[in-house]
Amino acid sequence: MRLARVAGTLALAVVAWARDTPIVHHTYFESSLNKLLYFKNPATLLGLDRTSGTVHRSSDYGAKWTAISDIPSGKASRLYAHPFEPKMAFVLTEDTEHWVTRNEGATWEQFSTPLAPTTSGERAISFHAHRTRWMLFTGERCTEETAGWWPFPRLVCHDEAFYTKDGFEQAVRDHKAGDRTGTAITALMDKSRAVAKCIWARHTLEFQEMAEEAIFCLEIVPLDNDKRTLSEPVKQSATNATKVHYAHRRSLSDDLAGMLDGLAKPKTERLIVSEDFFATHRVVSFGSGNDGRGGDRAGGGVVAISVVKNFLLAAIGHAHSDEMDLFVSQDGHEWAESHVPLPPGARENAYTVLESTKYAVFIDVESSASNVAGSLYRSNSNGTYYTMSLEHTHRARDGAVDVERVHGVTGVVIANQVSNWDNAQKGDILGRHDIKLRSRISFDDGATWRYLRAPAKDADGQKYACSDSQWESGECALHVHSVTSTRTPGRVFGARAAPGIVLAVGSVGAQLLEWRDCDTFLSRDGGLTWTFVLKGAHHVQMADSGTALVAVSDLDAVSEMQYSVDGGLKWKTVALETTIRVTSLVVDDDGLSPVVLAAGSVRSGTHAHAQAVISLDFDAVYKQCVVDANDPKPNSEMEKFVLDAHDTGCVMGHRAEYLRRKPDAKCVLRLNRVLEPQLTDCACTDHDFECDYNYDRDSSGKCQLEGSMVVPKGQCRNKGDRFMASSG
Repeated sequence: MRLARVAGTLALAVVAWARDTPIVHHTYFESSLNKLLYFKNPATLLGLDRTSGTVHRSSDYGAKWTAISDIPSGKASRLYAHPFEPKMAFVLTEDTEHWVTRNEGATWEQFSTPLAPTTSGERAISFHAHRTRWMLFTGERCTEETAGWWPFPRLVCHDEAFYTKDGFEQAVRDHKAGDRTGTAITALMDKSRAVAKCIWARHTLEFQEMAEEAIFCLEIVPLDNDKRTLSEPVKQSATNATKVHYAHRRSLSDDLAGMLDGLAKPKTERLIVSEDFFATHRVVSFGSGNDGRGGDRAGGGVVAISVVKNFLLAAIGHAHSDEMDLFVSQDGHEWAESHVPLPPGARENAYTVLESTKYAVFIDVESSASNVAGSLYRSNSNGTYYTMSLEHTHRARDGAVDVERVHGVTGVVIANQVSNWDNAQKGDILGRHDIKLRSRISFDDGATWRYLRAPAKDADGQKYACSDSQWESGECALHVHSVTSTRTPGRVFGARAAPGIVLAVGSVGAQLLEWRDCDTFLSRDGGLTWTFVLKGAHHVQMADSGTALVAVSDLDAVSEMQYSVDGGLKWKTVALETTIRVTSLVVDDDGLSPVVLAAGSVRSGTHAHAQAVISLDFDAVYKQCVVDANDPKPNSEMEKFVLDAHDTGCVMGHRAEYLRRKPDAKCVLRLNRVLEPQLTDCACTDHDFECDYNYDRDSSGKCQLEGSMVVPKGQCRNKGDRFMASSG
């Protein structure tokens, strides 16, 4: 395969610097790279330019880029990495011809599918966690119709599912032989069977309870066949015709024809499962739920299906309201409705499933009329009973929630609360724009929460003078921007390879200020304490497992960037060759790469109006640290870090000792994997335990019953019967 120089690349400049200064590379493009994809080896990455339909590749951490000539310009539409095959990725088009790489993009193979990829919003390819060559492909079939009073044609579309058990290898061979029909990819069901989504049961490494062949599908069923009161299909616009796509969303677009002429027949979804690639299948039954009117009796169909760690989750809609029920299974056969203790008057309008563990599911339930506030719940070990973790969590209209884990340490979560939630509940426009946010942090996986302690001093070296009582009440604390408002793509807080190191943009006071009015802060102990590092809001990232911290102003075009290689104590600047409005800083998910990439638009000079990707390479700033990745131990360059949020360093029955570079060490790590912490067991205390279902902590920290006592199944059938109640 030939690699051609990037189409639209105007110039490539390399600037070498002295010791402890990064090497800077500039690459210019005619249009921006909308998506950057890192392989497990972070030296190699791909960039998708949707404007030109081009894919670019770099094999040196983003210093130099070349366009992939095997993929014609104008074709590329989507870029997927295989989550369980570290060297595999896919480029899909809007048609039926696509490309796959099995060697980090060095070479590409073309293959065809029977249909073009779905446009419903779901991913077109679903990956099997254990049989990595097994994949599901969802394609879209459209037919043109003209009927009713509307004179113009429109496309009526539905999705169909296909599968491959060889990673599309036979489809590649067929394509080379001239077969463009995609016959090597097998239809999962008859083409008359429309689906909204299909997913492997073993979609995650943790879920292993069903057969390897088990597949769940949301099948769309016409009203005539289902006899239930159903919701309308989603309407979407197409190029030369109105396009009606049957999907499992509950909203309507502005497609006037679809709403008036009756051609878009109401449909719903039911959940079906097969363990033999749909030679046979069964319809999943959910019973009648906790109150006798949910589950199969709710009448709104199955709204969504998801696999989270070792849990299967299904959301069931109600026919005559926006309310939903959440069902859970750990084996794919037995399903139980989740018990969520909602506040009085609240309804389960929407769920956002957050990053969870194999021991518990975290969900945020939309409960306010204005969609700006929710409630965070944490499940028991089987996902059926939930306890309130934090109320009044901030939500965005798209379902994103300001609850984010601090990566690199166990059990630490930062969340933003709507402090004036009573106004937000009104749901008016003024309430929407007058939201006041405060930040909370948990060091025990959401069991208890506290406000973030303000730094000792501000930018001018003046004390913030926050008393302990003001910190405990949130009146004088640090509040930080999170998922819904950050300008940092990917993970917001921390990195797996840099335990305890967190950069954040925020403000000190009674509430979080607007991004433009905030400053930049740093924690080196997992969020327990913070220091002021830079005045103003910045894009921030870490390179080389926390060796280098990088920041660039988010408010204006810049001609320099800032960095620190001593843990944020001193910040230096590195000059750029032109003035650039930086829109993002990017690094691999684990934070192993020694290079931080900055993307933005050029504002002046020879390359004005071009799009730039700038790499800051810290690999050569120092010699390599002395560390054995197989047996990491503290030394003159490496330090042990223990999260001391509870004085003993014991969190949920474990004491974790992490190894990281000392901030003043004159070395770089150059690790190819994350150093795993050393875990030792320790005695659990009260703060390690959550309250039972329908119990909440009072001001003294004790769990008190807040709702009605739940009577176990089969108990209290006769007068005078008793049962063992929870202690809370």
